[in-house]
Amino acid sequence: MRRIIFFLLAGSLLFLTSCIETLEEVYLNKNGSGKYSITFDMSEFMSNPMMKGMLEEAAKGEGMDSGLNLENMDTIIHLGNEPGAGEAMKKALLHLTMNEAQGKFVLNMSLPFDNVGQIDQFFKELNEQGAGSGASSMAGGTSMFMPGGLFEFSKKKLTRKKAEQAGQNELLAGEEGEFVKMFFASGTHKTVYYLPGTVKKTSIDGAVVDGKTVTVERPLLDMMEGKVGLEGEIRFR
Repeated sequence: MRRIIFFLLAGSLLFLTSCIETLEEVYLNKNGSGKYSITFDMSEFMSNPMMKGMLEEAAKGEGMDSGLNLENMDTIIHLGNEPGAGEAMKKALLHLTMNEAQGKFVLNMSLPFDNVGQIDQFFKELNEQGAGSGASSMAGGTSMFMPGGLFEFSKKKLTRKKAEQAGQNELLAGEEGEFVKMFFASGTHKTVYYLPGTVKKTSIDGAVVDGKTVTVERPLLDMMEGKVGLEGEIRFR
């Protein structure tokens, strides 16, 4: 699990760049099954020598001196193969793509689910794994970078309740918190829902409806500070 936690920790550290983009996608079938995906685009890291050095030092601490290629990496990790993986993690994949020549650094986690409740369970298990390795405390709480939230599905209605996120208060407090806020200021988070029927209406503030798709975009710092959320419901035909 140490290798996986390293990548998650590295992704968290590398959010301290001037441009952050996260894309969350929920593909829902009529029976409530589907696929969840979250992508962290940290490509600007490639032009930041300080962050590159931090990643190299983190790799050494994980005993990965010879196993980390910052110039070109395309790695898929089956989270379910790791010792102690929970039920929700067993089908999940972590895909890390890194190419210095192309200026690309993207981390994606995907989870096929039988019911939407497994999304929240996946994040809980992921955070438990991080806490067990010490990475959670080092990164300020992994959940703050992963929106999660409790999903519920009933006939032709998808509901998302507010996520419980640990670690923001400590990370954003005091002088150090002001420094962190400066880096997160331009970050964005986008959620796209792909529904099995045409959307009738949604109570999600600021959501854009286009046929069977609902798109929600938020400033990342506002989400971290609790000024905005992703909660609400979507009704479809």
